[in-house]
Amino acid sequence: MKKTGIFFDFDGTLFYGTTDINFQVINLTLADMGRPPITREEANSTVGDKLEDACRRILQTDDQTLCDRLLQGIIDHAPEAVERYAQVEPECVHMLRTLSSKAPLAICSNAEESYLTALLEKFGVRDCFSYIWHRTPGYDKKAAIPRLKELLGVDRAVMVGDRAEDVSSGKANGCITVAMQNDFGARDALGADYDVYNHREMEQVLLQILAE
Repeated sequence: MKKTGIFFDFDGTLFYGTTDINFQVINLTLADMGRPPITREEANSTVGDKLEDACRRILQTDDQTLCDRLLQGIIDHAPEAVERYAQVEPECVHMLRTLSSKAPLAICSNAEESYLTALLEKFGVRDCFSYIWHRTPGYDKKAAIPRLKELLGVDRAVMVGDRAEDVSSGKANGCITVAMQNDFGARDALGADYDVYNHREMEQVLLQILAE
């Protein structure tokens, strides 16, 4: 039987509270910079974006110095916001505990390493993952998946996410794809092998795949 690894996107797939954190840290940093705040809708639209892309869109400029200031401020304010606002669904924790005893798991995310680590440690699930793939210059998810397969030593992989990039990147690398269809993000994860609507369904589908 082929060894199977499961790769999870993070925001919108495992964790639904990114919009609250983004709204807080972006506006704290904009205040530090003497700039007006953005609306919650504007903050919500940044979910799933690479952070540098979100900074350019928020500031409506390609000025690298300004974008770097916003990016660094977001990173600096994130630990406080994580501690204050972040909560995870118990069904998600149960799923990760169950699956990690049966297959190697990895995070495959565009988010910053410090953000991912802080949340995974707060939720008590860091030990469920064999590898945490975070924002890495020169890599998108399509390029990250082969490296994750190599790092985890797996022959077969499942890519789980809530965005079009997750599905397309998984399919480009021969992965089985599972799409989380919820109200969190863009609802653009179309054409996956499986669609799920909550973490309980996600656990059932992934256990079924592992048994095949």
